[in-house]
Amino acid sequence: MTVRTETSIERPAHGWLPIGAQWRRAASALRKSFARDLDDGRGFLWWPVAAAVGAAMYFAPISEPSTVEFAFAGLGLTAMLVVIVRLSPSVPLLPILVCLACAGFLHAALMTRLAAHPVFPFERTVTLRGHVVAVEDRGKGAARLVVVPAEIEPAPRGGMPPLVRVTTRGAAPMPGEAVTMLARLAPPMPPPLPGGYDFARVAWFAGIGASGFSYGSVKSWPEAPPPGLKFAILSGIETLRTSAAKRIRQALPGDAGAIAAALIVGDRAGISAPTNEAMRIAGISHVLSISGMHMSLVAAFLFGGIRLVLALIPPLALNLPIKKIAAALSMLGTGAYFVISGMDVPAERSMIVVAVSLIAVLIDRRALSLRVVAVAALITLAFSPEAVMEPGAQMSFAAVVALMAGLEAWRSRRGEPGDSGDISLLVRTVRRLALWGMAALAATVLAGFATLPMALYHFGRLAPLSMIANLVTEPLVSFLIMPAALVAALVMPLGLEGVPLAIMGSGIEGMIAVARTVADWTPGGGLYGRPMGWTMLAVAAGGLWICLWRGRKRWLGLATILVGFAFVAVSAPPDLIVAGDGSLALVREESGAWHKIGQKGGFTLDVWMAALGIDPARLPSLDGDTACDAEACFLSAGEGRPAVSVVSRPVAFGDDCATAAFVVSGLEAPRWCRPSGLLIDGRRLASTGTVTYDIRMDGDGGLRIEETGRVLGSPYRPWLAPAR
Repeated sequence: MTVRTETSIERPAHGWLPIGAQWRRAASALRKSFARDLDDGRGFLWWPVAAAVGAAMYFAPISEPSTVEFAFAGLGLTAMLVVIVRLSPSVPLLPILVCLACAGFLHAALMTRLAAHPVFPFERTVTLRGHVVAVEDRGKGAARLVVVPAEIEPAPRGGMPPLVRVTTRGAAPMPGEAVTMLARLAPPMPPPLPGGYDFARVAWFAGIGASGFSYGSVKSWPEAPPPGLKFAILSGIETLRTSAAKRIRQALPGDAGAIAAALIVGDRAGISAPTNEAMRIAGISHVLSISGMHMSLVAAFLFGGIRLVLALIPPLALNLPIKKIAAALSMLGTGAYFVISGMDVPAERSMIVVAVSLIAVLIDRRALSLRVVAVAALITLAFSPEAVMEPGAQMSFAAVVALMAGLEAWRSRRGEPGDSGDISLLVRTVRRLALWGMAALAATVLAGFATLPMALYHFGRLAPLSMIANLVTEPLVSFLIMPAALVAALVMPLGLEGVPLAIMGSGIEGMIAVARTVADWTPGGGLYGRPMGWTMLAVAAGGLWICLWRGRKRWLGLATILVGFAFVAVSAPPDLIVAGDGSLALVREESGAWHKIGQKGGFTLDVWMAALGIDPARLPSLDGDTACDAEACFLSAGEGRPAVSVVSRPVAFGDDCATAAFVVSGLEAPRWCRPSGLLIDGRRLASTGTVTYDIRMDGDGGLRIEETGRVLGSPYRPWLAPAR
């Protein structure tokens, strides 16, 4: 007879295990927890994360990846595929994730090449003739046209871009019209700040190769060749949208009508700047852009309404799968809403999520789950890998993932519902309202925290009171505004939209009032400034870890979240920012005060101020110490700041190269120009674009200068105009 003896670790008198044994026990428990999650298929949730990381590794650098990097990605993909095939059917998660990351990198590069089209080489005045495919009313007599060019004189080097976006004043043409105009065109602009939103990349995937403005009015072009079938379909849809927007604004004047048009047909023009800003500060500007919330509400109302109607007809309810019929019909209705709303990129992503959820209903799967979100994310990345860099996609998927993870956690802890007994209708109603309020509060908190790192990085805002604004406006949007919008859209062909639009307008007025009140309560407009990118990546990674795993190990993600926010608190902005065209500079002195040098500003300056957390009300004080004339703008040296000159005419180089520490110009400076600090002229800016520097002043008056960021790298990205 064999006697089995088990060895055990002796516990000290106080009952604690030795430190080594505690670590071994914790590691063993962690391995088992991971194994349980992987056995339950949660490793699949990380597939779109790996593919997104690969796509981001292609899009994020400022220069096009080299042949070596592409070869490394290809070899990595091949090696991981070999490992997966050899280990099949039991494959560890890590090789799959590495394989997907390499595939995401290569797929992003492939889709970029497939989207290739000519880009306007440099800014110049041309005669543009073509067909108008879309018209957006910008207010105050301005309109933005998207034109399919037929002729450009003089012809651009490299070929005709597929689409041109032109802002014009005066009477705007209708979609489908052939027009001719004298226009000032330029290539789509690169990011106005290193790491900022890349308008050129967005335009590349939209097929827009030039943008600008027209001189004078747009005229008809009677000799135009007939457009193709695709253009006729698109212009027909745009004509329908434009007509619907006009009818909505006629029925609801002011901001209420402009917002109603934005929610029904995706036309955001006409919303006043104060209302836009108030909604942005209050943290509810997402309502204005047709995205996940709108698509989900439309699908939910259609699904619930159709299913209710079918359930009221006993022969249909007893003999047909009315749930699946409602899902199929609501998918068609939501698709129609997607088309009439303009088919923008955020709406396209949301349509994919809704379609996957409704397909899950058709195949008897749970419609609201993290797996559905993962499938939708993979489909989105397959069609639009560039979405990984878009703030709309990032915030949309972050909010949905957080909400689904919260719903999953609630389901796991809910247990079996108890018998509530024979209670009155009033008690049941109050209980349901209380549960709805708690659910709305939880959803608002989860979505707010999930989107915080993206909002902070892309917009430099915190919106600290957004929870209040969203809690108040969510019932208005969910139960008044969007249902009325759906009814108005359905009865508009019959001319009966007046009453539902009036109901919708009352809800919108309430939403605007809430936004203005919350904006007035928000100190400094919620501006904070843009943190370093890696800090927000750490926060987002920690949030994903918490949402996608289960058990106690998920809270390990708090470590990276805390590290990310800790470095946000101690990070410092650059000391000097120079615009890519050499017309503008911002310099920071040791006290933290900013000074603007240059006569231009506009959109670029607005982006800089938001990224730096500068209140727009302080704009007049930024150039108070700068002296400008027709030749240059000069900021003299002061306490803790160097002298900076922005030269606009060559004659100014003579004096400013001798007196300024930094000379900035879009012109090519003469060879003898040697300022004491740094020369940043057209030759240098052609290879850097907008560039940032850290400046340190030594005790003996010398300067230590370090470049901290630039927009352009070598070789150029495909979506940028080639170097001249």
